[in-house]
Amino acid sequence: MAGFAKSYQNEGVNFYAISPSNEPENVFSDCDASYWTSAHLGQFVTNNLRPALNQQGLNTMKILSSENAAWGTANTFLAGMDRSNVDILAGHGYVEVGELIGGKRGLNQNPVTWNYATGNKPVWMTETSDDSGSYDNTMVGGLKLATSMHKFLAECNVNAFVYWLGMLAIRNNESLICTNSDGTLDFPKTYDVMGQFSRYIQAGYYRFGASVQNNSVLKVSAYKDPNTGKFTLVAINPGTDAISCTLRLQGFSAGTLMNYQTSGGNSAHWQQGSALSPGTDGSFIVTVPGQSVTTFTGLKN
Repeated sequence: MAGFAKSYQNEGVNFYAISPSNEPENVFSDCDASYWTSAHLGQFVTNNLRPALNQQGLNTMKILSSENAAWGTANTFLAGMDRSNVDILAGHGYVEVGELIGGKRGLNQNPVTWNYATGNKPVWMTETSDDSGSYDNTMVGGLKLATSMHKFLAECNVNAFVYWLGMLAIRNNESLICTNSDGTLDFPKTYDVMGQFSRYIQAGYYRFGASVQNNSVLKVSAYKDPNTGKFTLVAINPGTDAISCTLRLQGFSAGTLMNYQTSGGNSAHWQQGSALSPGTDGSFIVTVPGQSVTTFTGLKN
């Protein structure tokens, strides 16, 4: 593994991090697999992989682990593992084991925050997709991804959310872009929903507090660039009815807000709406359509 990374570095490709295992508990996969216990994987990272990387002069290359298939499994696995030489703690975002046994597959709709001390190390969700087998390019599938992203980012406090595949030459929800039988590209709503987050939340942004009052349907999260004052709010309405609400900024103010939207009612990617101006009290009156994801962007005054 160290030699592999070094060979790429010699060709001008520097890895940010390297992972010693993929789904170390998953011996039932159709793919080739290597089974690890948490104790043995921790020993390997500390006693073998880290020293080997250092011997190749790759002292700054990070180690990412343990990438279990289910988020809850990663919690248990990492809790029993020597993490002293693991730089990035990671798990995948598929359904939990109990759901899998019950016949469910696909995106985890209710991941929970890990209950062990992460030591302030970055936490990444490094793989997920809707692998249920039924192709769904509608907003129904898009809202599944939106819910999963909100839960991981706003409740599980992950620092990165990585989708399994960018593109496949078939119609399959394991990728964000698909190919029709005539060779044309098909962009399912999951592609647009991913963009509602990834286009407007950049590396280096910090999530800050966002809460919803008097509504149990709407999901809202907020992110900011501490250096420039740019900020982004993502509002998800999985319900069928439009929600009109007042957006109040606490501790800062902003001028015009731009907004971009993905819904089942339009085919445009990230449909741009009219600019929004604040009222006399600094708040904004906004409407989030039913079964939609709307992103608001602005600049702190």
